[in-house]
Amino acid sequence: MTSTRTPTIAGVLTLAVLSLAACSGETPTLDTPSPTVSAVSPTPTPDAQSAAARSDEAKLPLPAEGISDWAETAVPPSEGTALTGRLSGWLSQNTSPHQRNSFATLPAGTYQAQLACRGMGTITMSAGELEDHSSTATTTCTDSTVAIDVSIAGTGMTIDLQLEGDPSIYAVSLIKVE
Repeated sequence: MTSTRTPTIAGVLTLAVLSLAACSGETPTLDTPSPTVSAVSPTPTPDAQSAAARSDEAKLPLPAEGISDWAETAVPPSEGTALTGRLSGWLSQNTSPHQRNSFATLPAGTYQAQLACRGMGTITMSAGELEDHSSTATTTCTDSTVAIDVSIAGTGMTIDLQLEGDPSIYAVSLIKVE
């Protein structure tokens, strides 16, 4: 039974190859090797966008690899308080001048949000309800550290960061105060 099945499958495959070749207008021969598909993507060539992003990264006040370590000291929790969350990274016009973070399970209450930023750009932070963006607290930061209170009545909070100007690093911490 195996011997009759193998030629039948090979015959169907040959007919399929010939049918596809007829659609393309080429006349295949059975000796022609089939094209190979490579799983390896070619190495992308640097373009102007990635070169600009690397240039922006070089303008940061400290190496990108050190931002998370800096964030731990830039926005630490106050004594006797527990840190609810921390964000850190960098923004630039050529990478991403806007970032949105959603904390879907954050319980209702009042939080202190600290924003530290270093660099010559200005970062605006808006924080508020996850679903209703009409009641948000907003602050700006240029090479400094600021804090605002953010109250949410329902579960979840959204924090938006918007950069104007030069590449800058940021750190945000949330502490529940009520």
